Amino acid sequence: MSESSPVAAPRARRTQQERRDSTRLKLLEATVECLVELGYAQATTIAIAQRAGISQGALFKHFPTKAELLAASVAHLFPRLIAEYRDGLDAVPHPDRVSLAIERLWSIYQRPELIAALELYVAARTDTELASALGSVDPPHRRHLHQVARELFPSAASSHPDFDATIELILNAVQGAAVGGVALPANPAHRQMLALLTQLALRALSPPPQP
Repeated sequence: MSESSPVAAPRARRTQQERRDSTRLKLLEATVECLVELGYAQATTIAIAQRAGISQGALFKHFPTKAELLAASVAHLFPRLIAEYRDGLDAVPHPDRVSLAIERLWSIYQRPELIAALELYVAARTDTELASALGSVDPPHRRHLHQVARELFPSAASSHPDFDATIELILNAVQGAAVGGVALPANPAHRQMLALLTQLALRALSPPPQP
């Protein structure tokens, strides 16, 4: 008597929530891709829905407005970029960690996805709905950035009263240069700025001298 072939177990059907989460993720990824390739003005909900492979009506079931979709895509993108930024940085000794942190921050700000996200913040100047939607994303993102800085430089965070202001200065300097770099990508002043910023950061983020 021959052995019967094993019967494959039936695949479990995805729950409604799993399907919703999958569709939402497709929309967020498609939005980032459209922003990178098409820019804010041409990243329409029609283009995004087509790239995600769903109907425009389904898109609006997940995100009632385009502004909410754009803000959600930024909120989806930021943690991933922060994780890439931080990868392995904790293991780098001081002061090399400071230098690498500045250099890596500059590299992250050159990423097309982040440049596309910054374009949204510029567009929000004249788009009140987008400004409102981004207003709910930016504060927790900024707090996350400061928390990462505190974890990377705990001694400086606990001993320097101007630590948070220093982090804001570094972030704003690199972000501003990145925006300017869209028009002048080969501007030699950017490297000079980074070198000076690294020197300032080394002084500001160095552990206090031992008594």
